[in-house]
Formats: sequence, C-alpha cells, structure tokens
Amino acid sequence: MMQQLRWIHRMVTVPIVLFTLFLAVTGIIIQVIDLDVILTHAPADNVNVRSMREAFDGPGAYQVRHTQDYLAPALPSGFAYSDALARNLPVLRKAAAGAPFSFLEFRMADGHPVAVAGVGEGHIAVDAASATVTAQTGKDEVESQSPDSQRNDWKHLHRMTSFGDGALIINVLVSAGLLTLIVTGLWIYVTLAKQRRKIKKPILYWSAGGTWRALHRTVSLFAAVWLVVVTLSGAWLAVESLGLAINMHRHPPGPRKAPPPPTPLTDAEFPAMLKATLAAANRDAPGEAVKVLRLRHYGPYAQGVVVTAGEENSRQLVYNTANGEGLSESEPGYPPVPFPFGWQAHQTAKSIHRGDWFGMTGRWADLLAGLAMAYLSLSGIVMYVTMWRKRADGGRKALFWK
Repeated sequence: MMQQLRWIHRMVTVPIVLFTLFLAVTGIIIQVIDLDVILTHAPADNVNVRSMREAFDGPGAYQVRHTQDYLAPALPSGFAYSDALARNLPVLRKAAAGAPFSFLEFRMADGHPVAVAGVGEGHIAVDAASATVTAQTGKDEVESQSPDSQRNDWKHLHRMTSFGDGALIINVLVSAGLLTLIVTGLWIYVTLAKQRRKIKKPILYWSAGGTWRALHRTVSLFAAVWLVVVTLSGAWLAVESLGLAINMHRHPPGPRKAPPPPTPLTDAEFPAMLKATLAAANRDAPGEAVKVLRLRHYGPYAQGVVVTAGEENSRQLVYNTANGEGLSESEPGYPPVPFPFGWQAHQTAKSIHRGDWFGMTGRWADLLAGLAMAYLSLSGIVMYVTMWRKRADGGRKALFWK
C-alpha cells in the first residue's frame, strides 16, 4: 500500500508541480498586494483597492456602492428623510418631465444632502434643503468593476486567462491534482506515523530521509487544512470560470442589447419603501451613519439599499421593502448572471479563496498556505530529481517508478 501511495503521489506531482509553483508564487504576490493596501490604509480610489473590491457588491445595476461612496461624507445625523422626500419629489418629477424614475436616493454632494432620481441613463439631483435642481445629466459614466491595476495583472496570470480562456482548464486539472497530493500525502504521513508508534517513536516530526523530506512532511502536516480550503475554493472558481468561457464560445453574444428597464417607481410607494428601509437599517446597523439610501425596483422586488459610513468598514445592505428582510446578490427573479450557482456563491468562493471571509486571520493563513505550497512544490522537485539521479546512476532512467 505504501509503495502504491508513493507512486500515485509522484505520478501526480511530475505533470503539475511547475503549475503549483506558478500558482503559489502568483497567489502570494496577490495576497501581499492586498495586505499592503489594507495595512497601509490605502484610499478607496487606489486602483489595487478597487481591484480587491471588484464585483463584491453585485453585478451591474445591482451595485450601488462605488468608489465615490467610500470617500464621501455621511448624511447628517438626524437627517429628516420623510420631510426631504415630500419636499423634493415634486421638484424631481417636474425636472424629469414625465420620464420614469429608475431609482430615488439621498446622499451628500458638495457638502450638502441631495435627493437624486435616476432618469434614463443619467440622473437629476436636487438640494435637499432648498429643493432646487443642482445637476441633471443625460448619461452617467459607469465605473469599471475591473480597473487596470498591478493586482489585476497578477490575477490574470494566476487564473491563467493571460494565456487565453482555454488555459482555464489548467487550473481545473491542477486543483484536482493538488487534492490528490494532499490526500495521498496525508495518507502516507499517517501510515508512517503508525509504523513509528509501533516502534515506540510516536512523534509528529522526524528527520528521516534528509532535510528536504523532513520539512516537506512537517509543512504538509501543518498546512494541510488551509491548503484544502484554498484548493477547493480555487477549484470551484476554476470550474465556474471554465464553464462560463465554454458557454460564451458555444453561444457568442450578438449585438449588445440594453437590459429591460426596471418597473417605474410611483410616488405612492415611496413613503412605505422609505419607512421599511430605515427600520431594517436601524435593526441591522444600529448607530451606523448612512452615506446613501436608495429606493428602487430590482427584479420582482421593491428594494431599499443602504450604504453605511466608513471607508474601510462600509457596508451595502439591501432589503425587500415589502417585509424588511435582507436580500442577497442572488435571489429568485433577478436578472440572469453568467455563473451557474449565482453571483453570491461565486463571490463567496472568491472571499474564501483569498481568506478575507475569515477576516484578517484568514488573510495571513492564506499567505502562509501560499508559502507552504511554494515550498512543497520546490521541495517536491528537489526530492524527485535527487531520487531520479540515484536511479539513473544505476541505469534506471524511467520518469515514473513504484
């Protein structure tokens, strides 16, 4: 059994080890970039910060919180939303000249609270206090969710998409290989540990086989759990990305069609939507200042969206105003997204993969897992070459052996 396990371990290692080393190094670099912007408190408009946050607030029009909202001041404490709604809604309707509203929100602009209505592809803004129109646009610039950045350059290398969508299959195969290596490696370790217990040497660490092999065993043991987390989440992301690429290749998109407009908002529904949103936000984020409060229709839901204050701890909270319940980025009836298990599942897998789903502890654990993976790849190469040379000196030059 031991001989068979070692043979499987070597058979899998040889074809994937350079890829695991590549993934480890690129993953380490991405994590170092993330930790740098986090620990140095880089501003929200830093391109690496924007890259780190991309797509986490939902697809397309679902996302309300953008870079400007991280940087903007909060609405004044005690801001009278209901009074502002009653005062500013008629002015907004008059300025819109009968055009429907895609959303209505309150936020700060130029140091003053404003009421903003989405009209077509643009917006109309009214000073909340004076009820005078302060801005009106025909088409607003849409912020890219994937800005050009050092982080994204390394991310494209890490995902293999720098080499074309076809290269996505490499990550799928490497993930399967890594899981095989983890399982066989732990199996080998447990088998050896049992043998050592029989000879009265029940210790976690032993130096037999040389320094490279001893450290390989030790690093494997202590990194195994987090390597499984990183590998499984990476496999999930790789499979979804590959499936998306295949689907796009089989069914290339035609001329870009504008998404269907949301159900127009009526004046009669605003007061109840506002009341439900404020009650839900006070329940879930008591005492937190508000930067943006938006009322809208999305899919079959009348929604209230609250962006809480804070540049680093800001949150985007979305509620069903019919019952005050929180809504995720994936709900029945939402516009279709390219991921088979929905937007929320894909973003959760990304968060687990890079560690921040577990907080800063997860970030550091992810970095250590990357370093462990790099060492295991390098030591695996060294051990394999050393064994192969010894066999070659005896005339046995086969690349694989039992």
